[in-house]
Amino acid sequence: MAQVSSLNAAHVGRQRLQANNQTVSIPAALTTLLDIDVSLISRISLEVKNTGANAFTAFQINGKMDDAGDMVVMISAATHFTTPTGIIVDASGDLTVLGAGAIGWVFIDVLGLKRLQVRANSGTATTANVFAGGS
Repeated sequence: MAQVSSLNAAHVGRQRLQANNQTVSIPAALTTLLDIDVSLISRISLEVKNTGANAFTAFQINGKMDDAGDMVVMISAATHFTTPTGIIVDASGDLTVLGAGAIGWVFIDVLGLKRLQVRANSGTATTANVFAGGS
């Protein structure tokens, strides 16, 4: 997982985060696409591009509350994306089966989280990119 991120003061007293990974190969196993510090922002938007030839068979978002804690699965079911509630503000649809060549997005409230991790799986190998922004 390769990624680039930056945090800057977009407004006085407010932080702006931007991140993107390079294309990540997703074998037939759950693979981390992006792992990012979200401790200075309250909401993040994620754009997910399935750049490969096969659909996802799983998509999950994990969160970590503290450096000493564990990364825990917070969002992983199709209904989390199709009927957003809780920390999911909105989503483009079911990211757990994002098709080959498709683009999806999700807005998440991350207030109180230290880190956010995006993971995906494909029944057969595919590739993906994730772009993130938040404040």
